[in-house]
Amino acid sequence: MIQSTPNRMTDFRSDDNSQLLSVTQTARLLNVTRQRVHNLIKNGQIGACKLGRYYYVEAVEVERYKNQPTGKPYQPRSTTSQKKSIYNCQ
Repeated sequence: MIQSTPNRMTDFRSDDNSQLLSVTQTARLLNVTRQRVHNLIKNGQIGACKLGRYYYVEAVEVERYKNQPTGKPYQPRSTTSQKKSIYNCQ
């Protein structure tokens, strides 16, 4: 028997409460282009299911993506490296 590995694009809970959104609807909610949504799906940043030739995204996935922190994490600068670089320049 062949066992398949979990895939974010097709493994969804079969809840009757889940609302599926088209790529266009998802793009409008995220204020991005449809191509960007397709890239997010391809990169696994948003889970989606494929029905026929179209992708659909659960509304909870859109909310999860919107609530993610953005940007690089804060890392304070080291003052010792600045002193060393100034010292080496003299």
